[in-house]
Amino acid sequence: MASIAGVAACSACTERDATAEKSGRPTLAIDSEGPGHWRIRSWQWRANAWHPLIARATRTDAGIEVSGPIDAADRAKVIARLGA
Repeated sequence: MASIAGVAACSACTERDATAEKSGRPTLAIDSEGPGHWRIRSWQWRANAWHPLIARATRTDAGIEVSGPIDAADRAKVIARLGA
């Protein structure tokens, strides 16, 4: 029961990457869309500007499944945060 409550509490939070703000790179955001579902906003530098990449993540029996584009530098962070 405690682990279920922990997952529920974590899924309701919004996580931000604080180090990104210092480098000028926009913040990686992971927003809950309900239990086991998240919206991810990653950023990619192209054409001399930061552009958002929007993806969705879902908790499955096999782990975390991400659909949609995520900057390669952010993929490991997303999996680590949601897999915890």
